[in-house]
Amino acid sequence: MSSDTLHKIQALLAQMQIYYGVEGLLRLESAIENICVENDFPLPPAHKHFLAGLRHDRLDQLDDAIQQYNLCLSHCTSTDKLLSLHVHILMGSIYADREDYHYAHHLYSYVLDNAHFLDNNYRAFAYTNISDFHLCLKQYESALKLASLGEQSARAVGNHVNQSICLLNMGYALGHLGQSTQAVEYIKQAKHIAHSANNTRVEAISNGYLAQVMALSDSFPLNTVLDYFDQAEELFKLVIDTHNRQENLVYYAQYLEKHGLDEKAERVCRELTSKIDANSNFSFFEILYSTLIRLAEKQNLQSEVIALQDTLIKATKAALERSQDKEYSAILSNVKQSTAAQERLLLAQMEEYIGLITEIGQHIATSDCIKPQLPFIFDKISAIFPTDEFGIALYDNSTQVLSYDYFYDRDGFVDSTSIDCNCEYSVGSYVVQTNTTVHLNHIVEESFDVMIPTEERHKVESIHRNNSKPVQSIILTPITLGKRVLGVLSIQHKLADQYQQYHRSLFEQLASFIAIALENHVQKQRLQQVNKQLEVLSQTDPLSGLYNRYQLDTIGPKLTLQAASTDNNLAVIMIDIDYYKGFNDFYGHQMGDHALTEVAARMKNTFSSSNDHLFRYGGDEFLILCYDQSLQEIENKLVALQESIESLSLSNPRSACSQLLTLSIGAVNFMHIGSNHIGFDLLCNLADKELYKSKQSGRNTYSIVGRTISAPLPTLEI
Repeated sequence: MSSDTLHKIQALLAQMQIYYGVEGLLRLESAIENICVENDFPLPPAHKHFLAGLRHDRLDQLDDAIQQYNLCLSHCTSTDKLLSLHVHILMGSIYADREDYHYAHHLYSYVLDNAHFLDNNYRAFAYTNISDFHLCLKQYESALKLASLGEQSARAVGNHVNQSICLLNMGYALGHLGQSTQAVEYIKQAKHIAHSANNTRVEAISNGYLAQVMALSDSFPLNTVLDYFDQAEELFKLVIDTHNRQENLVYYAQYLEKHGLDEKAERVCRELTSKIDANSNFSFFEILYSTLIRLAEKQNLQSEVIALQDTLIKATKAALERSQDKEYSAILSNVKQSTAAQERLLLAQMEEYIGLITEIGQHIATSDCIKPQLPFIFDKISAIFPTDEFGIALYDNSTQVLSYDYFYDRDGFVDSTSIDCNCEYSVGSYVVQTNTTVHLNHIVEESFDVMIPTEERHKVESIHRNNSKPVQSIILTPITLGKRVLGVLSIQHKLADQYQQYHRSLFEQLASFIAIALENHVQKQRLQQVNKQLEVLSQTDPLSGLYNRYQLDTIGPKLTLQAASTDNNLAVIMIDIDYYKGFNDFYGHQMGDHALTEVAARMKNTFSSSNDHLFRYGGDEFLILCYDQSLQEIENKLVALQESIESLSLSNPRSACSQLLTLSIGAVNFMHIGSNHIGFDLLCNLADKELYKSKQSGRNTYSIVGRTISAPLPTLEI
């Protein structure tokens, strides 16, 4: 009797998917309890832990769910094979969502190895979750195949929930394979089934998938895509599904930013910032922070850009470390578990070289500049692969240009070149566009038929960039992070049959290791560039491009001390634009700013020596410091500046000294500054006195004198 009761309970669990949501779980538990009461049968511990795990699972309490599922497995007996497989499927889904793909693969491998125990209900459930796992791995063709098998099994037994989810996975896979019309059709079928069954969760996912798939193509109206994102979010509010809701929102924010709807994109991003954890799902985190960075860049919020980039860099470093640990452990584990002779050979080779692969990835991650490290990397690569040439080509997604900047062969550095993947053809551009590895051991003209159209081959350099160095064996593999292609990893040899399958696997492994390293490198370069921009902004006046007052406080005293120490001249020149306020009032602020920039430009053109330092002193006032120049040289420059300003022919109707915009200038060339205690402020006061003389003389002129200072002088009052 107990055996019959267990079969009834297991039959209910096989239909678990139709008991969707928390309410469905309560109905399932009630039905199982009724069976136990009717048959006077105590529910076994394994089944109790299973139901407890399922409850936590549906409440998104995933750590607790994993704990209960593991307790269930520990209580499973030889008669609980189906229950054990059921737990493996559920846990595989949790670990896949957490991007722990190695352990998810371990769990699903166990399911597939025991698939002969599964009936159509369980087979549909298994194919549903495993196809979703293949989507996470971006293996869209295999995901499509598995989801199709799951849909057939679910349809055969009338399991509409699994059927709808398999249709979703089929549509999502087809969308990423470029078949958007068929993709949308499948997802709409899934949505119809979910709506008919009143399954809000699957209907929400359907709307989200429609939006994501349509966003991959330019053939769908903007408002249609936005409506599907919005519909998905409204439905997700009614259910508990953190993972799929976050997925919908990060792609929603990305789509909004892409189409210039920045204010709404920022609201969505801010809502997600405290909810998405890089340790649990780096892909979502990377999309979110990349979107935030682009939004901040558009607003020229440099400090926020730096902070966001710093957070992303730290997260990518942590992800790299986790990835390296998981990859290393997975390779060693697979070596121990492999039974096929060929697989044992492959994994043994990978285990042998995993240390070198890791070292190369870490070396790139910690290098400020990749190019000087190429000889070291080439030596390490040559210890693993037969190598005549190795290289890293970086891909710029915004320009679609693939730059072959980091290539090295036995003769040294290889000249840089680039390919516009939008209109030019090469093996590298083929790898970028298809996101696939090219592995050839015998190369003839026909080898490139799929990659480079015959009529285009004479226009571009394909893999044979140097015809004097023949190539017969090549491996090119994409470097990817999430859904983004960062570049191409390339290796080649002049002899045929140089690269076996384990070489390809190792090379792909290397690409996965250095993807985050390259991203870290790019982010570091961006951070350095932003810091340089901030440094310039902190030192210069944004309107004129001259040094600002703060820089004067640094450079002025420094040059004064230097002139006193070396017995060199130091000229201080004070400049005012005559009747600038009247000019500004007459023409307006825009024309006033134009006048300031024109005057600053003529000053820079006239005082262009490396010993000339130009400052915007404030408003319409400027100051120039000229180091180690004679009185005559300074005066010649002042005359040239006056003539240059006159040639601007900027009319100033409010001027009392000229019909044109003019300057008043006061200059002192200090010679033999005999005391290190002479203050820069004193020199400025003396120059200001000469400026006052120019103004008293009717303006539109200059006053210049040479002075020798051998001791501190009292401050002059003007």
